[in-house]
Amino acid sequence: MKIEKHWGIALLAVLAIGPGLMLNTSLNSIREILQKTFNDQSYISITPVLIGVMSFAFCIPFGPILRHKLGERRTYVLSMCLFLIGAIVSIASNSFLGMGIGRFLQGIGTGLALMMMIPMLVLSFPIHKRNFALLILIGGFYGSSVAGIFLGMLVNSYGHWRGLFYIAAVLSLLGICFSYKFLTNDHAKQQHKNHDPFDIIGVTLMFMVTAFITFTLLNLQKSGWTSTYVWIGIVGSIIFLCFLFVAEWHIKNPLIPFRLVVSRKPALAILIAIIGNISMSLTLLSLQGLLKNGSSFDKGDISLIYIGLFAGIVIAAILSAVLYDKVGPGVLGIIGAVIIMGVNIQWIYLDGNVPAFLFVSSFAALIAGVGFTVAAGLMGAALGGPLPSLVPRMVTVQFIRVTVSAVIPVISSIVFAKVYKDHLATVSAESQIASKENFTQSLHVKSEIITYHTFSTFSCALSFVVLILSVLMFLTGKGHKLAHKPHDKEKNKEKLSTEELHSKKATPVLPFEGSSKESFSNQVIGDSEYREALKKFDQPKSSPDKMLHMRDQEYRKALKRIKDIGK
Repeated sequence: MKIEKHWGIALLAVLAIGPGLMLNTSLNSIREILQKTFNDQSYISITPVLIGVMSFAFCIPFGPILRHKLGERRTYVLSMCLFLIGAIVSIASNSFLGMGIGRFLQGIGTGLALMMMIPMLVLSFPIHKRNFALLILIGGFYGSSVAGIFLGMLVNSYGHWRGLFYIAAVLSLLGICFSYKFLTNDHAKQQHKNHDPFDIIGVTLMFMVTAFITFTLLNLQKSGWTSTYVWIGIVGSIIFLCFLFVAEWHIKNPLIPFRLVVSRKPALAILIAIIGNISMSLTLLSLQGLLKNGSSFDKGDISLIYIGLFAGIVIAAILSAVLYDKVGPGVLGIIGAVIIMGVNIQWIYLDGNVPAFLFVSSFAALIAGVGFTVAAGLMGAALGGPLPSLVPRMVTVQFIRVTVSAVIPVISSIVFAKVYKDHLATVSAESQIASKENFTQSLHVKSEIITYHTFSTFSCALSFVVLILSVLMFLTGKGHKLAHKPHDKEKNKEKLSTEELHSKKATPVLPFEGSSKESFSNQVIGDSEYREALKKFDQPKSSPDKMLHMRDQEYRKALKRIKDIGK
């Protein structure tokens, strides 16, 4: 059976990015299993997750550069081979250090593939089917993260954590095999040599930022907020992040062009994606905790409950692809924020002693709501500026988003421990049953449930912030469309001829008077614009200032064409 190329590219994209995202989320939930396996209860247990995510974030800008130098297939195979070697090292490791090395290689492989595959994925679909690219982004990428949550639950129930890496290794091998069918290296042959200097300053500052963030989070996990090393790391991270921002703002060929995401729509979209992700993490932690402590379901029932996660993915992927062009990112964000708020408000007043159906529906609604916010955030940022700068703008967005995603689990665990400790002391004092040295099991369970309710309250507040940001996004307009139905040229000519006859009888009106803003806020992205965006990204001579100037030229040309039609 012949597979159309755009579906082949979609498959390669999911095989390249999905396993890395799956491992990031699954390893977060099986730390206790790993501690028992390696007989190490120390803070080092966080290193496999942290190193994997930070190396992933650091390597995001280099994927398009290698694609330009080596070609699509070579870059893809290189990234997948690094990921495969990392999976093998992790399988064979007997310590957190060995697994950390494997996760480092896997992070590099996923980072190199991310921003090479996303533009290719969008470009590969015909223009009238381009909304299916959003279906793959939500269903494939976000779905892989949710699959990691489900697999982590299975590992916690049945053990065998190495099976996660066997799955990842098999998927990477499949990606390497399929790449020889759907990818070529023609892109590298067609490029001319570019003599612009490489952004050494940006690479150095990026390394310092990621190193300081990693150092901070490790010491935070070890000693808490009172550690001097934690505050040294926080100050160092902020200083080097400021240096990186200033340097990349002024440099001619930046790796992370922050200038492209400071306008209203991309900035709002980044905040929606980040805050929505934090809200999901807190809500999911609450639901999982209530399911574990307050319910009497067996392992089979719990597995069925977690299937609700996949139902939410299906709902989010299909509706996002259908609705994005019709309502825009603002409305999608509003829908997602309202759903997340509803789930949290419901569980603030409930404990774990509820029917299984309520857990299923809550998991499905939560994941669907966050899926809408992810679609609103990522696509709003991608399509919220000049099209020639689409790819470098997405590099910046993904670097920020992935870096923040490394911080969320650590901060959440530290805050959870602090809130739980406070609630435990309060419950113990109120009960007057147990002394400080001998708490009963019921007090621990009660304290955890109160803590989960507190997290639901935090998440509800964050989802309200997402709602406000989404309303502001809605006020900025729909932005560019992803897809539209192609029109027959002959029919267009006949239509234009008819309109020309009517226009001669009517009073001439300026074509953009009173409606230019609406027209350009709802443009369709054509093949030429997408390919021009990719081409300009492959030629680092195009600085952000030149890109903005190009946008002005495109606007003038569009004006001239429509004026000519009206004459």
